[in-house]
Amino acid sequence: MISAALPPEETRRLEELLRYEVLDTDDEQAFDELTQLASVICGTSISLISLIDRDRQWFKSRVGLDAQETPRDIAFCSHAILQDQIFEVPDASKDDRFADNPLVTGAPDIRFYAGAPLISKNGLAIGTLCVIDVEPKQLDKTQQLALDTLAKQVISQLELRLHNRYLLRMHKNQQQLFAVISHDLRSPFNGILGLSRILKKKAGELSPQHLAQMADGVLESSLKVYQLLDELLQWSCSQLGAVQVELKVTPLDPLIIETLEWMKDGFVLKNIHITYEQNEKSVAMADANLTKTIIRNLLANAIKYTPPHGSVHIESHNIDGAVRLMIANTGEGIPVDIRNELFSEYITSRQGTQGEAGYGLGLNLCSDFARKQNGYLSIDDDYLEGAKLILNLPSAN
Repeated sequence: MISAALPPEETRRLEELLRYEVLDTDDEQAFDELTQLASVICGTSISLISLIDRDRQWFKSRVGLDAQETPRDIAFCSHAILQDQIFEVPDASKDDRFADNPLVTGAPDIRFYAGAPLISKNGLAIGTLCVIDVEPKQLDKTQQLALDTLAKQVISQLELRLHNRYLLRMHKNQQQLFAVISHDLRSPFNGILGLSRILKKKAGELSPQHLAQMADGVLESSLKVYQLLDELLQWSCSQLGAVQVELKVTPLDPLIIETLEWMKDGFVLKNIHITYEQNEKSVAMADANLTKTIIRNLLANAIKYTPPHGSVHIESHNIDGAVRLMIANTGEGIPVDIRNELFSEYITSRQGTQGEAGYGLGLNLCSDFARKQNGYLSIDDDYLEGAKLILNLPSAN
């Protein structure tokens, strides 16, 4: 048996496959109809829409076969994606590349194979529409033309499916945006307006203590508005693809110090004690602006869920070629039932320890920005004093 070589642009090819968001999804009628038609036209007992993943071929649709996937190194389709046109094997038992292939010597006992590569709009072969039979045969020109045409229809269906998913996400994002504007943005503005009216009417009658309390209220509401507007702007840019990523050597200490200085009023308002262990060796290969946005969001999250007179601790370490920035806060911690979805767009944010509104953009935004820098966010499940969130970025050292 001779396994197929990797395509010249294998990394891009895999990225293109993932772009379609189709791997390991349920059966869909539109694809099943195409495989059934291919089987009927070509007169074969088996037809498949096969997608070539990193180490497997996975079948989006199949006729005449129960298996959902097979290893990539024995896949006929791994050879087919290297071709610009239909790849045909009239009798696999007499072909040196496949004669001892387990798919030939055992079930499904392949003899005939023909696969039309699925060429994406970016010119990359992500898989095949293939027909298979247990008897040797050969397609005529009409069948070859039909198989090639059906393969193009598979790509069209994948593009249509992706577009529909994009529209659904946009609709959901639109609803989320309107909910934020109508509720979470309105609340702190109402607080600012209400306190401002009282100050205008009764400033001369209020004691210095009351004036200080109302000033704190205005400041707190203003910080909420600014934080929310900033996240909405960042989120909108991300959704529109306007976020530019410039990865370069980036020390984390200056970003953390600058962010702590900017957010100090938030800590003061809740009497939160903050400790920060500086580490000059924490230097990441990252985008400074995106990283600062993540740090700001994680600290805002820590303030929100830390009770009055609680504490927040920040430290960073270099571990296995990565920089790990940890932000821990005291409090109740993260409920177990939402931990797996914490960085998802589907999570609904909880209220803070003083009833602070939750708009559900922060951690999802942070997770997206971390991925754009080849990093990720994680949770320390062993931390029992509250919550500890970790930003993992590639090290520049």
